[in-house]
Amino acid sequence: MVFDYVIISIMAGIFLGYFYWHYTIAPFEILRIMQNYLISNWHKFLIVQHFRTLFAPWHRQNPSDIGPRSKTFTDKILDVITDFYIRLIAAAIRLVIIGSGLIVELLTIVLFLIIFIAWLAWPAICVYSISSGLNSIL
Repeated sequence: MVFDYVIISIMAGIFLGYFYWHYTIAPFEILRIMQNYLISNWHKFLIVQHFRTLFAPWHRQNPSDIGPRSKTFTDKILDVITDFYIRLIAAAIRLVIIGSGLIVELLTIVLFLIIFIAWLAWPAICVYSISSGLNSIL
């Protein structure tokens, strides 16, 4: 009789400890992991740096820097136009990278929101599954 009480109290302690961990500690850890993923993706796509250097030349190279130093007036005008187009192409590439990074950030948030909701609902799903299984057996 006393042995049964000890086993029940130990099992109740484990059960309550699990629910304490499941609903108080683990959700904050999931959110911390999500924050780490968001920071990682933000740095991986260099979103701030691409915004800062949006209209800068690609890899700091201007086509006007290549070629002879003595240029005619038309060569200089063509170099300015070429530099402008290269900057536009670089801006388009950077905008695609920024957009891809923001899409990955959004997908990360959605994925972790699904994980978070599933984590909170998991004990209820388990209890429901066990009870429906027992009802189908009996």
